[in-house]
Amino acid sequence: MRFTIAEMIAARCFGHPDRVAMQVLDGRPPLLYRDAWRRIVALANAMDTATPGRHGRMVGLMLPNEADAPLAFAACQWARVVAVPLNARLADREIEYILRDADVRLVIGGGALAPRAAAIAGRLGIDCIDAGTIPTPADAPRPELGSRDAGEEWAAIAYTSGTTGFPKGAIYSNDYFTMNNLRWGWEFGMSGDHLVLIAGPMFHMSYAGFALAGLMIGAQVRVMPEFSAALALEELGAHSTFAFLVPSMLAMMAAEWQRTGARSLAAARMILSAGAPWPASLVETTMRMFPNARLAEMYGWTEGTFVTFEFKDPERLVPQCVGWPALGADVALFRPDGEPCAAGEYGEIGVRSAVRFPGYLGNPEATAAAWHRGYLLSGDIGAIRPDGRLCLVDRKKDLIITGGENVYPAEVERVLLEHPQVSEAVVVGLPDAAWGERIAALVVPREGAQIDAAVLERFCRDRLAGYKVPRVVEFVRELPRTALGKVQRFRAVEQFSRMAERQDD
Repeated sequence: MRFTIAEMIAARCFGHPDRVAMQVLDGRPPLLYRDAWRRIVALANAMDTATPGRHGRMVGLMLPNEADAPLAFAACQWARVVAVPLNARLADREIEYILRDADVRLVIGGGALAPRAAAIAGRLGIDCIDAGTIPTPADAPRPELGSRDAGEEWAAIAYTSGTTGFPKGAIYSNDYFTMNNLRWGWEFGMSGDHLVLIAGPMFHMSYAGFALAGLMIGAQVRVMPEFSAALALEELGAHSTFAFLVPSMLAMMAAEWQRTGARSLAAARMILSAGAPWPASLVETTMRMFPNARLAEMYGWTEGTFVTFEFKDPERLVPQCVGWPALGADVALFRPDGEPCAAGEYGEIGVRSAVRFPGYLGNPEATAAAWHRGYLLSGDIGAIRPDGRLCLVDRKKDLIITGGENVYPAEVERVLLEHPQVSEAVVVGLPDAAWGERIAALVVPREGAQIDAAVLERFCRDRLAGYKVPRVVEFVRELPRTALGKVQRFRAVEQFSRMAERQDD
């Protein structure tokens, strides 16, 4: 494509300068599109000081959830540097690893994160600029757009969550990033008359992507500085029309909605979820919360982006079902021997998209290993239903082998969640001298519930083969999760280890 995301946003800024581009939901004045362009230019001028590392010019972005967060992505493109968003919830050593791996030479920090960004950059001997010190010019002339073919230029490096081993930097070219955003618009109906709620942190490509897609189409983007169930309900009841909300957010909103009287929330027209299983009971509650909204579930991953989706139909809800292949996505499943799966057979999910994933930064071995027969592999196990929809079974790497039998954690979790006094659960395999691994579950009871491990064991034994029943059950207040709401199984294993150590003491 000849236009970058930044150039598409620029066209909107000059096409309707007086329209509200962004509203941060903390009381500050709205940002108009003309002012958004001036701010992009200001940030780009500051980024132009970045010197190249071994992968080119990379700029780390450590910004709070406010207007600069998405505008900095556009500014990177305008300055022709590559954005490296930094998850502020990571430990300093994890952020330092990312900066060293990408060979970032400049970090842009902002707000309350600016001192921490400066400290991390200082330890690594790289430059850091506080976004709050970057002046916005009084005027920014209309630029020449589409002067070069920018399709294969790198737009961003999205580091994987690092739930196993070291994180890898997934490369997003301009075409890859832009095509994904355009597909969202086509499939989900995002248009300029939407008020797009950004409820999660924009150091994640999903939330940043939806903010940028909103600006590309000329919508108003409404940003929550941090997630609040009460504020999200207020927004979708009276203002925002479009929102991407992971299931853990929806669960908190459902609890708050019921606590405050279960009133109808009329403004929402589109609610999209992804990132974790969306239980059928929560889908049904969400439908009651938002009577005027269409509900959709999306499936994808950092490297594969948007793979499948479905609009939720109360008559056709199926657990773990994530819908049909998305526009421009060819989905296939592969057996352990690498051959394609037959209909209904479990296999690893792969996707071939309209724009090819460019690969991992500085890691040709990982890039080569990610592909099979032209399909980008997910590491997820699924099956295709007779109606063509994809159903997830589990992560391939999370497979538990106990006594020679394969157990997928999601199957056990599904049964645990059927118990009326269980709110959340995660199942993992713990080392066992006799069986190889034994099944263990962290369980979050519903508020006020009284339940013990023996009750859950009997409940599971009535619904699962004996080797699938958890041998260890611990009750906790919350499950370990990433910022996007995905359960971190390795953290659950660590939690069991700490519990065992305390018991030994």
